[in-house]
Amino acid sequence: MRTLALTIGAAMLVPAAAQAQQAAPAAPAAQATAATPTVGATIYDSAGVSLGTVAQVTPQAIILNTGTAQVPVPPSSIGKTDKGFAMAMTKADLDAAVASSQAQAQAALKAKLVPGTAVAGLNGTPVGTVKAADAQFVTVTTAKGDVKLPINGFSANAQGQVIVGLTAEQIAAATAGAAGTTSGK
Repeated sequence: MRTLALTIGAAMLVPAAAQAQQAAPAAPAAQATAATPTVGATIYDSAGVSLGTVAQVTPQAIILNTGTAQVPVPPSSIGKTDKGFAMAMTKADLDAAVASSQAQAQAALKAKLVPGTAVAGLNGTPVGTVKAADAQFVTVTTAKGDVKLPINGFSANAQGQVIVGLTAEQIAAATAGAAGTTSGK
């Protein structure tokens, strides 16, 4: 579930990375060419330090695997230098942008975890609504009863809808399992 949350959180990084790159000085001796890196290529920072490797290339973004996060960056932010592919951003700047983006995504998600908010499963099927949330757990009211789930299992999709890292079937099974336990423990 943590990977899903990081990926989704990192998907919101594009504006932060683009903004950080605008403030960063141009890479020394790095005049961008029309070359596009391929999957597996190493991307360096403006100081020649490895930022990570290319995990995926799309027309909208190059997904950079930093070892701790999957970070989408605009293709126009990567240029070809005599050393290879580089960005006009330091590793410290990228790490800070990732941390900031993840914190913003978590804060935005927590703001949505209020009573009455609709929750969907991984497959997009509605599973219920938020009944309550605290720092560790979210209680979701389903058609079959309430289920208490770890907060780190929740994220928001590209449309801002709250999703849980389980399918509707898994939620139903968890609800049925909870109903079968005794309350005396």
